[in-house]
Amino acid sequence: MKLNELKIKNFRNYNEEHIEFINGINLFVGNNAQGKTNIIESIYMCAFGKSYRTTKDTEIIKFDKEFCNIELNYEKNNTFNNIKLNLNKINKKEITKNGIKINKISDHVGDILVVIFSPDSLDIVKGAPGKRRAFIDMICCQLSKSYLIIHQEYMKCLKLKNILLKKDIIDKEYIYVLHEKMSDYILKIVNFRNQTIGKLLEKAKNIELSLTDGKENIDIEYISDFINLNKYEIKKYLDDHLYIDILRKSSVKGIQRDDINIYINNMEVGKYGSQGQNRTALLTLKLADFEVLKDEKEDRPILLLDDIMSELDSTRINYLLKYIENYQSIITTTDSSFVENVDNIQILKVLNGRLEK
Repeated sequence: MKLNELKIKNFRNYNEEHIEFINGINLFVGNNAQGKTNIIESIYMCAFGKSYRTTKDTEIIKFDKEFCNIELNYEKNNTFNNIKLNLNKINKKEITKNGIKINKISDHVGDILVVIFSPDSLDIVKGAPGKRRAFIDMICCQLSKSYLIIHQEYMKCLKLKNILLKKDIIDKEYIYVLHEKMSDYILKIVNFRNQTIGKLLEKAKNIELSLTDGKENIDIEYISDFINLNKYEIKKYLDDHLYIDILRKSSVKGIQRDDINIYINNMEVGKYGSQGQNRTALLTLKLADFEVLKDEKEDRPILLLDDIMSELDSTRINYLLKYIENYQSIITTTDSSFVENVDNIQILKVLNGRLEK
Protein backbone atom coordinates (compact mmCIF):
# COMPACT_ATOMS: atom_id res chain seq x y z
CA MET A 1 0.00 0.00 0.00
CA LYS A 2 1.02 3.62 -0.43
CA LEU A 3 -0.07 6.90 1.12
CA ASN A 4 -0.59 9.61 -1.48
CA GLU A 5 -1.76 12.72 0.34
CA LEU A 6 -2.99 13.98 3.68
CA LYS A 7 -5.25 16.96 4.29
CA ILE A 8 -5.85 18.28 7.81
CA LYS A 9 -7.88 21.21 9.06
CA ASN A 10 -8.07 22.54 12.63
CA PHE A 11 -6.07 19.52 13.78
CA ARG A 12 -3.98 20.16 16.92
CA ASN A 13 -1.85 23.23 16.08
CA TYR A 14 -2.56 23.15 12.34
CA ASN A 15 -5.03 25.51 10.71
CA GLU A 16 -4.96 23.81 7.35
CA GLU A 17 -2.31 21.72 5.61
CA HIS A 18 -2.00 19.58 2.50
CA ILE A 19 0.85 17.06 2.30
CA GLU A 20 1.78 14.95 -0.70
CA PHE A 21 3.87 11.90 0.17
CA ILE A 22 6.58 10.24 -1.90
CA ASN A 23 6.96 6.48 -2.05
CA GLY A 24 10.06 6.55 0.11
CA ILE A 25 11.18 8.43 3.21
CA ASN A 26 9.03 11.42 4.14
CA LEU A 27 11.04 13.31 6.75
CA PHE A 28 9.49 16.03 8.92
CA VAL A 29 12.13 18.16 10.64
CA GLY A 30 11.61 20.72 13.39
CA ASN A 31 12.15 21.60 17.01
CA ASN A 32 10.01 20.10 19.74
CA ALA A 33 6.35 21.20 20.09
CA GLN A 34 6.11 22.42 16.48
CA GLY A 35 3.62 19.80 15.24
CA LYS A 36 5.72 16.96 13.82
CA THR A 37 4.05 14.23 15.87
CA ASN A 38 0.63 15.59 14.90
CA ILE A 39 1.24 14.43 11.32
CA ILE A 40 1.85 10.88 12.48
CA GLU A 41 -1.12 11.03 14.85
CA SER A 42 -3.48 12.05 12.04
CA ILE A 43 -2.37 9.10 9.90
CA TYR A 44 -2.76 6.74 12.85
CA MET A 45 -6.30 8.04 13.41
CA CYS A 46 -7.19 7.24 9.82
CA ALA A 47 -5.95 3.68 10.38
CA PHE A 48 -7.55 3.00 13.77
CA GLY A 49 -10.27 5.63 14.16
CA LYS A 50 -8.73 6.92 17.38
CA SER A 51 -5.61 8.61 18.69
CA TYR A 52 -2.74 6.85 20.42
CA ARG A 53 -1.96 10.01 22.41
CA THR A 54 -5.28 10.73 24.12
CA THR A 55 -8.51 8.99 25.05
CA LYS A 56 -10.53 12.18 24.47
CA ASP A 57 -11.19 12.73 20.79
CA THR A 58 -12.00 16.42 21.28
CA GLU A 59 -8.42 17.14 22.36
CA ILE A 60 -7.29 16.84 18.75
CA ILE A 61 -9.41 19.86 17.73
CA LYS A 62 -7.45 23.12 17.56
CA PHE A 63 -8.14 24.97 20.80
CA ASP A 64 -9.99 27.92 19.22
CA LYS A 65 -12.01 25.88 16.71
CA GLU A 66 -15.25 23.88 16.87
CA PHE A 67 -14.33 21.02 14.54
CA CYS A 68 -11.49 19.30 12.75
CA ASN A 69 -11.12 17.26 9.56
CA ILE A 70 -8.60 14.64 8.44
CA GLU A 71 -8.53 13.26 4.92
CA LEU A 72 -6.14 10.57 3.73
CA ASN A 73 -5.85 9.34 0.14
CA TYR A 74 -4.02 6.06 -0.39
CA GLU A 75 -3.53 3.19 -2.82
CA LYS A 76 -4.18 -0.44 -1.91
CA ASN A 77 -4.17 -3.36 -4.32
CA ASN A 78 -3.95 -0.92 -7.25
CA THR A 79 -7.13 0.82 -6.06
CA PHE A 80 -7.37 4.44 -4.92
CA ASN A 81 -9.10 4.96 -1.58
CA ASN A 82 -10.16 7.92 0.53
CA ILE A 83 -10.65 8.07 4.30
CA LYS A 84 -12.25 11.08 5.96
CA LEU A 85 -12.55 11.67 9.68
CA ASN A 86 -14.72 14.55 10.87
CA LEU A 87 -15.04 15.54 14.52
CA ASN A 88 -16.77 18.37 16.33
CA LYS A 89 -16.66 19.52 19.95
CA ILE A 90 -19.87 17.80 20.96
CA ASN A 91 -17.78 14.65 20.42
CA LYS A 92 -19.60 13.58 17.29
CA LYS A 93 -17.16 11.63 15.13
CA GLU A 94 -17.83 10.37 11.64
CA ILE A 95 -15.50 8.27 9.52
CA THR A 96 -16.15 7.54 5.87
CA LYS A 97 -14.31 5.41 3.34
CA ASN A 98 -14.82 6.28 -0.31
CA GLY A 99 -17.88 8.29 0.71
CA ILE A 100 -19.53 5.47 2.68
CA LYS A 101 -19.92 5.86 6.44
CA ILE A 102 -18.02 3.37 8.60
CA ASN A 103 -20.40 2.32 11.39
CA LYS A 104 -18.10 -0.23 13.03
CA ILE A 105 -14.41 0.54 13.29
CA SER A 106 -13.76 -3.22 13.27
CA ASP A 107 -14.83 -3.17 9.62
CA HIS A 108 -11.95 -0.80 8.84
CA VAL A 109 -9.01 -1.65 11.13
CA GLY A 110 -6.43 -3.60 9.17
CA ASP A 111 -7.16 -1.86 5.89
CA ILE A 112 -4.45 0.78 6.41
CA LEU A 113 -1.52 -1.19 7.82
CA VAL A 114 0.81 0.82 10.05
CA VAL A 115 3.68 0.12 12.42
CA ILE A 116 4.30 2.99 14.82
CA PHE A 117 7.58 3.49 16.64
CA SER A 118 8.00 6.34 19.16
CA PRO A 119 10.08 7.02 22.30
CA ASP A 120 7.12 5.81 24.38
CA SER A 121 7.41 2.45 22.60
CA LEU A 122 10.27 1.56 24.93
CA ASP A 123 7.55 0.81 27.50
CA ILE A 124 6.86 -2.35 25.50
CA VAL A 125 10.16 -3.70 26.78
CA LYS A 126 10.49 -1.96 30.16
CA GLY A 127 6.97 -0.91 31.11
CA ALA A 128 3.88 -2.50 32.62
CA PRO A 129 2.27 -5.65 31.13
CA GLY A 130 -0.53 -3.56 29.61
CA LYS A 131 1.95 -1.99 27.18
CA ARG A 132 3.03 -5.39 25.89
CA ARG A 133 -0.57 -6.62 25.61
CA ALA A 134 -1.44 -3.48 23.64
CA PHE A 135 1.50 -4.13 21.31
CA ILE A 136 0.43 -7.70 20.57
CA ASP A 137 -3.26 -6.78 20.35
CA MET A 138 -2.48 -4.06 17.78
CA ILE A 139 -0.81 -6.65 15.57
CA CYS A 140 -3.63 -9.16 16.11
CA CYS A 141 -6.33 -6.57 15.31
CA GLN A 142 -4.63 -5.64 12.03
CA LEU A 143 -4.29 -9.30 11.12
CA SER A 144 -7.87 -10.31 11.93
CA LYS A 145 -11.11 -8.35 12.06
CA SER A 146 -12.72 -11.18 14.03
CA TYR A 147 -10.00 -10.88 16.68
CA LEU A 148 -10.88 -7.22 17.21
CA ILE A 149 -14.61 -8.02 17.47
CA ILE A 150 -14.01 -10.89 19.92
CA HIS A 151 -11.69 -8.74 22.03
CA GLN A 152 -14.30 -5.96 22.15
CA GLU A 153 -16.99 -8.44 23.23
CA TYR A 154 -14.75 -9.87 25.94
CA MET A 155 -14.04 -6.38 27.31
CA LYS A 156 -17.79 -5.64 27.41
CA CYS A 157 -18.35 -8.81 29.48
CA LEU A 158 -15.44 -7.92 31.75
CA LYS A 159 -16.79 -4.42 32.33
CA LEU A 160 -20.24 -5.80 33.18
CA LYS A 161 -18.75 -8.42 35.51
CA ASN A 162 -16.76 -5.77 37.39
CA ILE A 163 -19.92 -3.68 37.80
CA LEU A 164 -21.72 -6.69 39.28
CA LEU A 165 -18.82 -7.40 41.64
CA LYS A 166 -19.08 -3.92 43.15
CA LYS A 167 -22.73 -4.33 44.11
CA ASP A 168 -23.74 -5.08 47.71
CA ILE A 169 -25.60 -8.20 46.61
CA ILE A 170 -23.67 -10.31 44.10
CA ASP A 171 -25.67 -12.08 41.39
CA LYS A 172 -23.44 -15.15 41.08
CA GLU A 173 -25.67 -16.89 38.55
CA TYR A 174 -25.41 -13.93 36.21
CA ILE A 175 -21.63 -13.95 36.57
CA TYR A 176 -21.53 -17.69 35.79
CA VAL A 177 -23.44 -16.93 32.59
CA LEU A 178 -20.86 -14.24 31.77
CA HIS A 179 -18.09 -16.76 32.42
CA GLU A 180 -19.67 -19.03 29.82
CA LYS A 181 -19.36 -16.31 27.19
CA MET A 182 -15.96 -15.12 28.39
CA SER A 183 -14.46 -18.60 28.27
CA ASP A 184 -15.24 -18.85 24.56
CA TYR A 185 -13.69 -15.41 23.91
CA ILE A 186 -10.62 -16.23 26.05
CA LEU A 187 -9.98 -19.46 24.14
CA LYS A 188 -9.97 -17.66 20.80
CA ILE A 189 -7.97 -14.66 22.03
CA VAL A 190 -5.28 -16.73 23.73
CA ASN A 191 -4.87 -19.03 20.74
CA PHE A 192 -4.56 -16.13 18.31
CA ARG A 193 -2.18 -14.22 20.55
CA ASN A 194 -0.04 -17.33 20.95
CA GLN A 195 0.08 -17.96 17.20
CA THR A 196 0.92 -14.31 16.49
CA ILE A 197 3.71 -14.26 19.08
CA GLY A 198 5.14 -17.40 17.46
CA LYS A 199 5.21 -15.65 14.06
CA LEU A 200 6.70 -12.53 15.65
CA LEU A 201 9.46 -14.54 17.32
CA GLU A 202 10.36 -16.29 14.07
CA LYS A 203 11.00 -12.90 12.42
CA ALA A 204 12.58 -11.34 15.51
CA LYS A 205 15.29 -13.99 15.89
CA ASN A 206 16.80 -13.26 12.48
CA ILE A 207 16.55 -9.48 12.94
CA GLU A 208 18.17 -9.53 16.40
CA LEU A 209 21.05 -11.69 15.18
CA SER A 210 21.57 -9.36 12.23
CA LEU A 211 21.45 -6.23 14.42
CA THR A 212 24.03 -7.60 16.87
CA ASP A 213 26.37 -9.43 14.48
CA GLY A 214 25.17 -12.77 15.82
CA LYS A 215 25.93 -11.93 19.44
CA GLU A 216 22.40 -11.77 20.83
CA ASN A 217 19.50 -14.18 20.62
CA ILE A 218 15.98 -12.96 21.41
CA ASP A 219 13.15 -15.02 22.84
CA ILE A 220 9.54 -14.14 23.60
CA GLU A 221 7.40 -16.00 26.14
CA TYR A 222 3.64 -15.60 26.31
CA ILE A 223 2.41 -15.68 29.92
CA SER A 224 -1.24 -16.64 30.38
CA ASP A 225 -3.28 -18.76 32.78
CA PHE A 226 -5.21 -20.18 29.83
CA ILE A 227 -2.62 -21.62 27.45
CA ASN A 228 -3.51 -25.19 26.42
CA LEU A 229 -6.87 -25.07 28.25
CA ASN A 230 -10.15 -25.87 26.48
CA LYS A 231 -13.32 -23.82 26.86
CA TYR A 232 -14.70 -25.92 29.73
CA GLU A 233 -11.44 -25.80 31.66
CA ILE A 234 -11.32 -22.03 31.20
CA LYS A 235 -14.87 -21.59 32.53
CA LYS A 236 -14.10 -23.77 35.56
CA TYR A 237 -10.97 -21.73 36.22
CA LEU A 238 -12.99 -18.50 36.17
CA ASP A 239 -15.73 -20.01 38.34
CA ASP A 240 -13.21 -21.33 40.88
CA HIS A 241 -11.75 -17.86 41.34
CA LEU A 242 -15.08 -16.08 41.76
CA TYR A 243 -14.75 -16.04 45.55
CA ILE A 244 -11.51 -14.04 45.21
CA ASP A 245 -13.20 -11.73 42.68
CA ILE A 246 -15.96 -11.06 45.24
CA LEU A 247 -13.46 -10.33 48.00
CA ARG A 248 -11.51 -7.91 45.80
CA LYS A 249 -14.59 -6.56 43.97
CA SER A 250 -12.72 -6.97 40.69
CA SER A 251 -11.86 -9.71 38.19
CA VAL A 252 -8.52 -11.21 39.19
CA LYS A 253 -8.28 -13.67 36.30
CA GLY A 254 -8.64 -13.12 32.59
CA ILE A 255 -6.74 -12.25 29.42
CA GLN A 256 -6.46 -8.68 30.75
CA ARG A 257 -3.77 -10.10 33.09
CA ASP A 258 -1.65 -11.75 30.38
CA ASP A 259 1.95 -10.68 29.82
CA ILE A 260 4.88 -11.24 27.50
CA ASN A 261 8.44 -11.82 28.71
CA ILE A 262 11.24 -10.73 26.38
CA TYR A 263 14.65 -12.36 26.78
CA ILE A 264 18.08 -11.60 25.32
CA ASN A 265 20.50 -14.52 25.69
CA ASN A 266 18.12 -16.04 28.29
CA MET A 267 18.12 -12.81 30.34
CA GLU A 268 14.87 -10.88 30.89
CA VAL A 269 15.91 -7.75 29.06
CA GLY A 270 13.37 -5.36 30.64
CA LYS A 271 14.75 -6.08 34.12
CA TYR A 272 18.42 -6.81 33.55
CA GLY A 273 19.31 -5.57 30.08
CA SER A 274 21.42 -2.51 29.30
CA GLN A 275 19.92 0.59 27.71
CA GLY A 276 21.37 -0.49 24.38
CA GLN A 277 19.91 -3.99 24.68
CA ASN A 278 16.49 -2.57 25.53
CA ARG A 279 16.54 -0.36 22.45
CA THR A 280 17.82 -3.13 20.23
CA ALA A 281 15.07 -5.45 21.49
CA LEU A 282 12.44 -2.79 20.77
CA LEU A 283 13.77 -2.12 17.27
CA THR A 284 13.77 -5.88 16.66
CA LEU A 285 10.15 -6.24 17.83
CA LYS A 286 8.93 -3.35 15.69
CA LEU A 287 10.66 -4.60 12.54
CA ALA A 288 9.36 -8.11 13.27
CA ASP A 289 5.89 -6.57 13.59
CA PHE A 290 6.39 -5.03 10.14
CA GLU A 291 7.51 -8.37 8.67
CA VAL A 292 4.59 -10.32 10.14
CA LEU A 293 2.02 -7.82 8.80
CA LYS A 294 3.73 -7.73 5.41
CA ASP A 295 3.74 -11.51 5.05
CA GLU A 296 0.34 -12.30 6.51
CA LYS A 297 -1.53 -9.48 4.75
CA GLU A 298 0.59 -9.66 1.56
CA ASP A 299 0.95 -5.90 1.67
CA ARG A 300 3.52 -3.35 2.80
CA PRO A 301 2.68 -1.53 6.05
CA ILE A 302 3.50 2.14 6.49
CA LEU A 303 6.27 2.84 9.00
CA LEU A 304 5.50 5.73 11.35
CA LEU A 305 8.72 6.66 13.14
CA ASP A 306 8.18 9.47 15.61
CA ASP A 307 11.39 11.12 16.84
CA ILE A 308 13.19 7.84 17.50
CA MET A 309 16.55 8.58 15.86
CA SER A 310 17.73 10.37 18.99
CA GLU A 311 17.08 7.10 20.85
CA LEU A 312 19.32 5.03 18.54
CA ASP A 313 23.09 4.96 18.01
CA SER A 314 24.66 5.25 14.56
CA THR A 315 24.82 1.46 14.06
CA ARG A 316 21.10 1.01 14.69
CA ILE A 317 20.21 4.11 12.64
CA ASN A 318 22.18 2.80 9.65
CA TYR A 319 20.54 -0.61 9.99
CA LEU A 320 17.09 0.96 10.13
CA LEU A 321 17.73 3.24 7.14
CA LYS A 322 18.99 0.30 5.11
CA TYR A 323 15.95 -1.72 6.16
CA ILE A 324 13.36 0.91 5.17
CA GLU A 325 14.95 2.07 1.92
CA ASN A 326 12.46 0.06 -0.16
CA TYR A 327 9.37 0.98 1.88
CA GLN A 328 7.30 4.08 2.49
CA SER A 329 7.91 5.73 5.85
CA ILE A 330 6.89 8.85 7.73
CA ILE A 331 9.69 10.03 10.02
CA THR A 332 9.86 12.96 12.42
CA THR A 333 13.11 14.30 13.86
CA THR A 334 14.78 17.37 15.33
CA ASP A 335 18.04 16.66 13.45
CA SER A 336 18.20 15.53 9.83
CA SER A 337 21.96 14.97 9.65
CA PHE A 338 21.52 11.19 9.65
CA VAL A 339 19.99 11.29 6.13
CA GLU A 340 22.81 13.14 4.40
CA ASN A 341 23.56 10.19 2.11
CA VAL A 342 20.01 8.85 1.75
CA ASP A 343 18.25 8.75 -1.62
CA ASN A 344 14.51 8.74 -2.33
CA ILE A 345 13.69 11.19 0.45
CA GLN A 346 11.44 14.21 0.85
CA ILE A 347 12.33 16.65 3.63
CA LEU A 348 9.72 19.03 5.03
CA LYS A 349 10.40 21.60 7.74
CA VAL A 350 7.80 22.02 10.48
CA LEU A 351 7.44 25.38 12.22
CA ASN A 352 4.52 26.02 14.57
CA GLY A 353 1.93 24.06 12.59
CA ARG A 354 3.22 25.05 9.16
CA LEU A 355 5.20 23.07 6.59
CA GLU A 356 7.76 24.09 4.02
CA LYS A 357 10.07 22.12 1.73
